[in-house]
Amino acid sequence: MNIFEIISNKEISKLKEIKNISEKETKEKIKIIKFSFQKKVPKEIIEILISKGIPINLKDEKRRNLLHIAIKNKTEIEVIEYLIEKGIDINFKYINAKTVLHFACENNSIQVIEYLISKGLDINTKTMYSRIGLHFASKENSKEVVKYLIERGSDINSKTFYGQTVLHFACQKNSIQVIKYLIEKGIDINAKTNQNETVLHYACQSNSIEVIKYLIEKGIDINAKTNQNETVLHYACQKNSIEVIKYLIEKGVDINAKTNQNETALHFACKSTPSIEVIEYLISKGINIKAKTNQNETVLHFACQSKASLEFIKYLISKGIDINAKTNSNQTALHFACYKNSIEIIDYLIEKGADIKEKTNQNETVLHFACRNIPSIEVIDYLIYEGIDVNAKSIWNQTALHYACENNPSLEIIEYLISKGADINAKTIYTHTPLHLLCQNQSVFEIIKLLISKGADINAKTDRDQTALHYLHRNNNPSLEVIEYFISKGADINAKANQNETVLHLACQRNPSVETIQYLIKKGADINATSGMNETVLHFACRYNPSLEIIKYLISQGIDIHSQTNYGETPLHYACISSSIEIIKFLVEEGADINAKTNRGHTALHTAYQFNSSREVIEYLISKGADINEKTNDNANILHLVSKNNPSLETIKYLVEKGIDINAKISYGYTVLHLICQQKTTRDIIEYLISKGIDINAKTNQNETALHIACQSNSSLEIIKCLVEEGVDINAKTYQNQTALHLLFLTYKPFDMIKYLIEKGIDINAKTSHNETVLHLSFQNNPTLETIEYLIEKGADVHSKGNHNDSVLHYACRRKISPDIIKYLVEKGVDINSKTNQKISILHYASDINAKTIQNETVLHYVCLSNSSISIIKLLISKGIDINAKTNQNETVLHFACRSNSSFEIIEYLISKGIDINVKTNQNETALSISIKNSNEKIIQILLQNEVDIYDLQENEIKKEFIDSFIQIYSLNHDFNNLLNSEDNFSDLEIKSIDGFKFKVHKLILLTRFDNNNLILQKFIDNCYHKTKEEIKFIINFIYTGFPDFEKIIEILNQQMNKNLKENANQYYWGVREFEEEKRILKEIEENENKIKEFFKEIGIEIENKKRRKGIIKDLSKLYKENETKDFIIISEEKEIKVHKLILFTRSELFKGMFLSVSDTSNQVHDYSRKSNESIQQLIYFLYHDKFEENEFNSKIIEEFEELKDFYQLNKNSKFFI
Repeated sequence: MNIFEIISNKEISKLKEIKNISEKETKEKIKIIKFSFQKKVPKEIIEILISKGIPINLKDEKRRNLLHIAIKNKTEIEVIEYLIEKGIDINFKYINAKTVLHFACENNSIQVIEYLISKGLDINTKTMYSRIGLHFASKENSKEVVKYLIERGSDINSKTFYGQTVLHFACQKNSIQVIKYLIEKGIDINAKTNQNETVLHYACQSNSIEVIKYLIEKGIDINAKTNQNETVLHYACQKNSIEVIKYLIEKGVDINAKTNQNETALHFACKSTPSIEVIEYLISKGINIKAKTNQNETVLHFACQSKASLEFIKYLISKGIDINAKTNSNQTALHFACYKNSIEIIDYLIEKGADIKEKTNQNETVLHFACRNIPSIEVIDYLIYEGIDVNAKSIWNQTALHYACENNPSLEIIEYLISKGADINAKTIYTHTPLHLLCQNQSVFEIIKLLISKGADINAKTDRDQTALHYLHRNNNPSLEVIEYFISKGADINAKANQNETVLHLACQRNPSVETIQYLIKKGADINATSGMNETVLHFACRYNPSLEIIKYLISQGIDIHSQTNYGETPLHYACISSSIEIIKFLVEEGADINAKTNRGHTALHTAYQFNSSREVIEYLISKGADINEKTNDNANILHLVSKNNPSLETIKYLVEKGIDINAKISYGYTVLHLICQQKTTRDIIEYLISKGIDINAKTNQNETALHIACQSNSSLEIIKCLVEEGVDINAKTYQNQTALHLLFLTYKPFDMIKYLIEKGIDINAKTSHNETVLHLSFQNNPTLETIEYLIEKGADVHSKGNHNDSVLHYACRRKISPDIIKYLVEKGVDINSKTNQKISILHYASDINAKTIQNETVLHYVCLSNSSISIIKLLISKGIDINAKTNQNETVLHFACRSNSSFEIIEYLISKGIDINVKTNQNETALSISIKNSNEKIIQILLQNEVDIYDLQENEIKKEFIDSFIQIYSLNHDFNNLLNSEDNFSDLEIKSIDGFKFKVHKLILLTRFDNNNLILQKFIDNCYHKTKEEIKFIINFIYTGFPDFEKIIEILNQQMNKNLKENANQYYWGVREFEEEKRILKEIEENENKIKEFFKEIGIEIENKKRRKGIIKDLSKLYKENETKDFIIISEEKEIKVHKLILFTRSELFKGMFLSVSDTSNQVHDYSRKSNESIQQLIYFLYHDKFEENEFNSKIIEEFEELKDFYQLNKNSKFFI
């Protein structure tokens, strides 16, 4: 029976008989004592183990002592008392400065907490992250412990390093009793973290309606936002609790609030496991379902990355989400769905028109995405069947096979890809083959054998000269069987990577079995090979996962124990990095030089301390003659090196007691105190160093004291207080004349630190070398009015000026500062007429508010360019600033606002105040052209809605954003929803032209044109000609009327196109003349009702059918009634033309063919205008029957109509041909 079974069975008599515990290695001792605590053994067993050689001050690999481990495992109080009685260090701190009291509070052990406090532990002692015991207790839902701690003086308002209060932790765990108790005790309910999260944010993240209701009843700010502009609704939507979401909205939370990334609550609701009920509710409350983030992500993108159901995806698409919308990385919803490998969703998206061929900016196909995550054979088979190229490459030259081998490799998937022609030796731009990537993963031996059996090049090298055998050892410890297989297949055992590492180097790095190392050397691996840094395999074996057995074997084979790397490091230095006492002892016994130095002057002892070696290692090295006061090349002693790595107080005490020079400085003038203050240190360490005589006012070469360092690093307020209380010079200045207070503002530190230094008498008006006071610098941190009021109340000079004569008001104007702050500064006497050396003045509250700079810019220009708050703009305009003032370049403030992509509210406000939106700069730029250049579609739309002049746009300024915005603004009016109403496909809709002229256009032609608008316009715009003013008018005319102006086509083509095309194009003029003849033909069809009905019967459609085809059927069924056979008026640019209802439908399809023809080269232009009446009859027959009538004439015209026929076939599934 082994010792663990004895302990588990609590067999005390047998345990007493065991004699070799003290001889066991440290790791084994730790394992035994941990096991005992986990089993909650009685005190007697712990007593026996301690008496038999388990050291009372033993520490585990996480640097926890036995008391930490015992409390963590909720050991009986008697064991805790015993350990303390035996002299264990009760004040010892875990690696993150966590004490045993913190552990006890975390475990709700009130009996242990009482005992520890009775032994003198500070109830408010803080961890490295400034958490006290109360933070831990409040998170664990124990009102009893929380109450006990507060009653004994625990600081209820204490904040962590991240600004969290005790209430934040309680809300995180939904402990309503603890929350109520804390609020009754006066805790600040509106306290915020450093990220500006309130406790309500935390409660919404935890989804407790009871806690949320209670907090709101208590007056918490429901619209508070984090630094990322996230509201509590954003947080709640991630959890998708309809009850919480409804309650928050009913209470007035802003449903349309957006984060800094432009994410709405709807985006957040689609992130995890989205709910249709939640989405429906948010939409019903007016949220924009089509909103996009800064990355152009729609809610469909988010949903396809989440755990959304197929029903949810269907719901989003039914609401009009663009299925092919792309992110800034060109990723579609289908890419994300393929990554999640949901065949149902993928199939549905493709069925609904998702473009399966779309590639991302990285040139990745949907197949790449399908192979990236946990691939599905069903999905991959589906995508390949649909035509995705199995060997398509990303911009990194990665194929789907690379992805499949790198991410969760599956034998079935990889075998399938190879069977479909995947290139097994394809190389990425870094020359990785699939075999390289596969060898990085574990448990893939069968797949490796598959690739090699299929011809994978076993010795192919990457751009770093690594073979598959190198890669096999990169992240794994491969079995001897796998290595033998590679060698048997011809793998080069001595191949060197670009750093000269051999497979033997990498094998020694992975702590393999000694048999593996023996096998490699037996097969010819060079034992004396060195890496590019001159590291031997012994260096690797000593540093990475060291094995005493392997090191002994290597030395027995004659490897040099004294060899040095290019940096002068010996295997002993490397062993000290890994902190293995057994290996260090063995190397020293074998003759390793304990005082050997690296090129930087580091001995083994320096290295051991620098890498946090155990006390056992340190004491051993010193016992063997290592010099504790030896200095490195940059004058650092061991205490300096230790101080850079968050040392424990115990470590520092040990070195100081050994006589190390506490005030020694390194090359940059830093003392140990400077280095300690750079870390997240604790007060007890600072106090100890000062008690031992360290110079608290020592300065670096940059004249920085420890206080300067603490104020610009991660130190807490507690450390700053400690330094001040211990006598640091609070007004000391750096070489740039910065005080500690300046540095707090420059590094955006919490206000409580600033307030503390001011209360302690720091010079609030001290100036830097740039003549900046803290009042100047405060505006870099977006201060509140309260902060500015506090500084001025404490004596900050409002009249102070910087080097360039900048006043504090100048500094304020450079940020989005509240008008209340500006008003307050003016009230306090800031000179609003003062000018900088560049003649910039701030005239917000002066009579001469329209003063200008030497560039003729007003302050309003300056504010609009810096994208400031709309409140400041409103304030300036209300004071009479000239909104139409122009600079030397003829730029108005609207130009500046459009150039800086200001918010659309600012643009709308400026226009509402009468700014001239058509002013041109000296460079001929307008507000519209600037917005098009910036691709700001929202501002383009605002300008178009306000009748901006579009006729002065240059050729290179017609961009997609302009066309899209134009169509969106003008193409359809508020009757857009009626356009899609299938119950009434024959009503007229009113369209407003750009000149304000209103006219009616039939719904049929709008629907048909709307479906193909982009295609028609793009063909015409891209292929026909470069755009001129007249050409834009022509396009607009077509957009408004749905009817091309043939005379304008002729005029344009005469100007722009070659002679051959011009001659053919002129023939289109006669097409207009033949309208009346076409009407006659249609009239004959109208008079033959039975024949038309027979047409439909032949293709299986009954007149009574009410589905999809009802638009045509309804028209035909009413066509024979006298009151339904009226003509319809279409308005062209110069005339009114009457056209029968039916021809609206037919002609709209003919127009498509006609436009496509015009956009082709001259020899492809069809002579539509010369077609005979008979050919038109046959064309109409074709449109209704999808075939030509069989007769002699048709054989002559079939070729003529071939292109139109092809176009029709491609579009036959549109809403009018189903």
